[in-house]
Amino acid sequence: MRGAIFIDTPCICGFAGRCHSSDMVSHLRCTHSYSPSTAQTENFVPGWIPPSWIHNYNSSVPVSQRTRLERAFLFTPPANHAQGYSGKITSYPSSGYVADLTEDPTAASRLLHDLDTSNWIDQYTRAVLVEFNVLNPNSKLFNQVILAFEYTTYGSALWSTNVEVVQLYRYAGSAGVVALLSEIGCAIFVLVITIIEVVKICRKRLNYFKEVWNVLQWSALILFYIAVVLYTLRCLWTVWVVEDLMNNPGNDRTGKVK
Repeated sequence: MRGAIFIDTPCICGFAGRCHSSDMVSHLRCTHSYSPSTAQTENFVPGWIPPSWIHNYNSSVPVSQRTRLERAFLFTPPANHAQGYSGKITSYPSSGYVADLTEDPTAASRLLHDLDTSNWIDQYTRAVLVEFNVLNPNSKLFNQVILAFEYTTYGSALWSTNVEVVQLYRYAGSAGVVALLSEIGCAIFVLVITIIEVVKICRKRLNYFKEVWNVLQWSALILFYIAVVLYTLRCLWTVWVVEDLMNNPGNDRTGKVK
């Protein structure tokens, strides 16, 4: 499970970008609504402390060697394959400050406590997205769940949810059995046609290809067998990915998360 936040750069401003401060409110700080142009994209030390403020801070340490708390304050750029999220207030990109809670409840609880202590969510936070995936063993359906909490400049919060269902196993349930039987029947039909066409080629030899319909027939057969090969590779790849994720939970191989 992962959580991502989006923050805006603080400013001494007010509504519409300007405010006339008097002595009684001069100590107050106000913020913009979320905007990609004002969004914060710098790296920080836990507690939102700029690295330049830390004496002898080593910025050359690889991200993989930092703690999960330290990585939560490092800006994650948008991934090429990831899409943004459209909330009730505005749309958010596939970037931000990400905290990976992993699958260990104890480690996740400890990280949440550290994030709370370090004020990971503060007055400049404009959105918090919680993402996790679940699998229903009965239906073999994967669900990608996103819980979004958006914060306005005047202190209120709006929440929304987005659930996307993905069926990786095609032959799960009664509908999958019907699909499997239909595909087997189609494969037998195409195999019979292929045998018939091969017999015709043996009889007519090169004269067989002088007819346009015979050429079109073989073109369709070749495309069918290519589709079968690609579909088989897709099924094998799906099984491999699911087994790999089950055997290595929490291991992010892409290096980029939302």
